[in-house]
Amino acid sequence: MNKRWLITGQPAADGIAMGMAAMTSALADAADRADAGRQAHYTLDDFHRAVQETRKQLLQFQQSMQERIAESASQIFAVHLAILEDAGFISQIQKQIEDATPVPQAIRRTADEYTGIFSQSANPRIREKTDDLKDVTRRLLAKLSKQADAGMNANYQGRILITPKLLPSDLLQFAAQKAEGIILTSGGITAHISIIARSLEVPMILADAKLLADVAPGTPLLMDAHTGKIHVNPDPMVVAEYKSLLATHGMASPDERDIQPQTHTHDGHRIRLLAAIGLVSEARLAHELKADGIGLYRSEIPFLIRNDFPTEDEQHDVYRKVVEEMAGSEIIFRTLDIGGDKILRYFPSGEASNPFLGLRGIRFTFHHRKIFNTQMRALLRASHDRPLKILFPLVSSLDSFRYARDIVKGLIRELASENVPHQPNPGIGAMIELPCAVSIADELAQEADFLSIGTNDLIQYMLAVDRTNQEVADWYVPWHPAILRAIKTVVEAARRHHKPVSICGNMADNPKLIPVLIGMGVTALTIPPHRISQVQRIIKSIDTAAAGELAKRTLRAATLAEIADMLDIKWAFPK
Repeated sequence: MNKRWLITGQPAADGIAMGMAAMTSALADAADRADAGRQAHYTLDDFHRAVQETRKQLLQFQQSMQERIAESASQIFAVHLAILEDAGFISQIQKQIEDATPVPQAIRRTADEYTGIFSQSANPRIREKTDDLKDVTRRLLAKLSKQADAGMNANYQGRILITPKLLPSDLLQFAAQKAEGIILTSGGITAHISIIARSLEVPMILADAKLLADVAPGTPLLMDAHTGKIHVNPDPMVVAEYKSLLATHGMASPDERDIQPQTHTHDGHRIRLLAAIGLVSEARLAHELKADGIGLYRSEIPFLIRNDFPTEDEQHDVYRKVVEEMAGSEIIFRTLDIGGDKILRYFPSGEASNPFLGLRGIRFTFHHRKIFNTQMRALLRASHDRPLKILFPLVSSLDSFRYARDIVKGLIRELASENVPHQPNPGIGAMIELPCAVSIADELAQEADFLSIGTNDLIQYMLAVDRTNQEVADWYVPWHPAILRAIKTVVEAARRHHKPVSICGNMADNPKLIPVLIGMGVTALTIPPHRISQVQRIIKSIDTAAAGELAKRTLRAATLAEIADMLDIKWAFPK
């Protein structure tokens, strides 16, 4: 019997994957062979051939990934291509080769010199390029030795990759090669890598190489990237349990034939299912899975996966693709929500002892008006012939909401004076995710065109629990009586002023809480596209009268234990 054991690592991109272990050092090995082959008598012509083949490879790779992750593919590979086209970089290598330096050594030496300069720069945009340069250098050396193509053409379907190094183009390559999941065994997980992995739905875990030393290629693995657990030679009962979890919680591919164009409760009440997305490809999926619209487009993702701020035209192109994919359906664009756990590495943010209480959300855009103005102009232009809704995150007062709304109105006048096609009458909404916003929900509902309750941050701020800190994860309780009562307060405020309100965040697709939310009067849920089928089935089984009674009971309850018992939630007091 094969030995079974459990490895605990650090989650980097959520998901569950099953497959055989595969080692993925092919590209690095090829580069090392080229570097070691100093006696192979590579010529200047060999170097130019390697440059041209690397450029061709990157262009093909960029094109192949464009449909899946359009926002990042072009930007990441554009940087790599720019390095190959840098006359100074190429000429310096060429000069060393002409001076009899072996080609691999000339490439390495020049790359190391540039890397040293970049890494010492005070400009974070320049420092960011060190990884890009390392990536290009590896590919050049691999092409020089003519060993890279086998790795590029591999098919990793049914495989979980174990790799010591991971650069952005590696990740895109592995995703294109249908890898089930990735285990990284050295270094750290950058926000850049983690975001791309989540966007491509590739589960990822960072684990100690020593713990994986005895894992041979072909060993069955089960990785739970929600918790960081890696099961080596998993027990069949464990596999069965996870397969059941995949089916129950919608991690598996949804059956599109089961999805109805509209969602109704068992007794016929209409509930709108909106999609929460951050990529163009997800907009396409939302449309295919019959979402009622986009309830939350996280506009910060195109910012996070770049090496610099996207221009107005670059943003316009991304937003326009989302608008066109949804074919006239409602789209709510949340304005840039940077801060907390979402940091732009190319933009100096300073040190903050508690970034979640710092310059984030709408505060960031007020502080950096030019960035905000650029984004708003791009949104208004992209929706010139379609309905547009703009959602401001982290609204803390009526004053901040009015200020942001007035900026948008001023930009509308500006575009009109320039005779630029734009949307002249966008809906303007407020995101309720702070306790102070709950307290003024009535005033916000009176002035805003719509409200959106962001439950993830609302729970975090109301319960004073950092949702990214595993040490206090047990204190992050969505069914806390204060949370449920806050949601009820906002829903009633919206109803009084005849304004639409939706729920987004993890509460919106929680099977235990959906009946309570509907019982409170919630009629719109914003959820990941792949959860639409499962949530629709849950809602079809709900009787609104019974849900209303359940909501009343939970709202009267004073303790977590009472509510957990009512909702059949397994829970124990954290100790």
